[in-house]
Amino acid sequence: MNPSVDFTYFIDHFNLGELNRTKNPTRSIGGKGINAGRAAALSGAEVLLTGFLGGKLGHLTRKHLKEEGLFRIQMCDISEETRSAITVMHDNHLHTEIVEEGPFIKDEEIFALLATVKKVVASEPVSSILICGSVNSNNEHIFEQMIAYIRQEISQAIPVLVDISGLQLKQILTTKGKKPTFIKPNEHELSYFFQTDIQTKEEAHHALQDESFRDIPYVIASLGEKGAVCKVENDFYQVSIPTIPIQSVTGSGDATVGGFAYALEEKFDIIEAIKYAMACGMSNAQHKETGMIDKKAVFQFMEDIIVEKI
Repeated sequence: MNPSVDFTYFIDHFNLGELNRTKNPTRSIGGKGINAGRAAALSGAEVLLTGFLGGKLGHLTRKHLKEEGLFRIQMCDISEETRSAITVMHDNHLHTEIVEEGPFIKDEEIFALLATVKKVVASEPVSSILICGSVNSNNEHIFEQMIAYIRQEISQAIPVLVDISGLQLKQILTTKGKKPTFIKPNEHELSYFFQTDIQTKEEAHHALQDESFRDIPYVIASLGEKGAVCKVENDFYQVSIPTIPIQSVTGSGDATVGGFAYALEEKFDIIEAIKYAMACGMSNAQHKETGMIDKKAVFQFMEDIIVEKI
């Protein structure tokens, strides 16, 4: 929905209010949907990227995506400029982000995009639809309306994986309308929703028992280096992950989503699907670029990830 040109700077110590010198940044094309799609494509899935691109940065984004050669690309052109985002990795893996809002997208542009998706689904097999990231819209119900459109106009059966945050996620969780198949809130997003500080697996497990999550089959609540708590239908699992060297955590949550979509497509059993998704997030953290994974490393990480039913 909202692609970006991502710049990542690596600084040993960030001095607020002072001059900070560093080497040139790592530049990659990101946005949650692109990062998730990249992880799925590197896993072996065929990925069609849709969304909105505009201006010089939009042209640059399209050029680099084509050069990657990982995706089919079917982006819609808009008049406003595609955004950029800055991440500063500093002080022992702290990361500070400056993320632009992105171009304003009208409702009619969004539903024109969905009409394109409808044509794709009518003409070829589609294993899942991922809706990821923010959109600069004044319609606070746009994501729940998108899910309703997919269910009414496109398919009742195709898994719809959604990775959004803030008010838009709250609207999906509190509405009585159609629910996505999967969501992946982190501890900050859970804390925002419940208006309390959620940091531990016990707190996340308690949160996921709330009726707001009842009709969402798959929920991965990621807790950074502490692992995750997962809801699968009426069952709950806690996930422990090993400590690994980190380059950048930007895009790791997105890679988790892409990995889970791939695992669903390949019909992994649920324990292996959770492990694969989490391992994709870990592999991404060892790359400076966003959404990047090494499939060999993913399978190695899976051997050290522990998933226990609660």
